[in-house]
Amino acid sequence: MGGMGPAASSGRKRSLDAEVNLVPFIDLLSMCICFLLMTAVWMELGSVNIKQTMGTEAPQENNRQSELSLKYVNAQTLELGLKQNGATKNYTVAGPTNELRLKQLHETIRSLAGVLSFNSTQDLKSQFSQSISSAHITTKAGVSYGELVSVMDVFRDEGILNLGLVPVKE
Repeated sequence: MGGMGPAASSGRKRSLDAEVNLVPFIDLLSMCICFLLMTAVWMELGSVNIKQTMGTEAPQENNRQSELSLKYVNAQTLELGLKQNGATKNYTVAGPTNELRLKQLHETIRSLAGVLSFNSTQDLKSQFSQSISSAHITTKAGVSYGELVSVMDVFRDEGILNLGLVPVKE
């Protein structure tokens, strides 16, 4: 009977040649590349641009003389300070929920336009960006990341773009 097949074991060594199916491996690699490309785009969209404004040797801008500082006193109370020509004036922002605190923070920052003697005919955002050099945010241990980002968004919405986070040891 003619045919080829594996020979009966006659004491010879078996062949080590085997075919490997590469299709599943190629499918896995193509899915990994797709996942990498998708997450790389999302990582760029979810970034927040801040820099350290205290404790660096960066040159200070002398044309602006006002600074803002925001300090978390406790979970429901924020203290906003305006430092102008060496004097600091503090404003208290309090509320039971984060939304109410953010709304009150917007109103308090807008009320600073009168203290800083802004021109009522010009845009407030551009005047804030020109007259306030930086804003420093000091947090506490219980402050969530979402609350901190929403406070930074309030400052950016009002035209204050130079934000800094002040590290605090507790």
